[in-house]
Amino acid sequence: VLITPETRQLPDLALRCGPDAIDRVFHWQGDSRLFLAIIKSYEDLFNAERDCLDDQVRVIILVEDSPHFYSAYLPLIYTEILAQTRALIAEGLSDDEKLNRMSTRPKILLAGTYEEAEALYMKYRANVLGVISDIRYPRDGKLDGQAGFAFTSLVKNDNPDVPVLLQSHDTAFADQAAAM
Repeated sequence: VLITPETRQLPDLALRCGPDAIDRVFHWQGDSRLFLAIIKSYEDLFNAERDCLDDQVRVIILVEDSPHFYSAYLPLIYTEILAQTRALIAEGLSDDEKLNRMSTRPKILLAGTYEEAEALYMKYRANVLGVISDIRYPRDGKLDGQAGFAFTSLVKNDNPDVPVLLQSHDTAFADQAAAM
């Protein structure tokens, strides 16, 4: 993982280090909750299969390719999920029971491409609590301005009850997103 306040030099860094040297880049914006979000994100990635398939834990799929945006979203989402999970834990439980309940909170799975999102959805489709997706992100190796719509169609055709939040800084997509 690379945490950086400056992302302009990332292409040069990728050339020097190689494409597989860094798993994910996070943009430092001064929010210390980013550290917890990074740790939780990797815990969720590594534990999702066991937790979801064995314990029926739910997942939220976040599809975003911009380090600026997922570095802002993840701390917010984890803060809210953890607060809601804590609020649901009864005071009369033992410490072990409380820990167990905290581990059954929804997992947040981050995808940066259409293919990653599709693989996560297909693997955890029975456990998907919801999807938060950008609209423009890589698909088939190149930036696709309709990837979020295509992924939403895949999800909605498979299970129309899964809530999907489409988000974009480009308001030109608002009508198409509302129609979906």
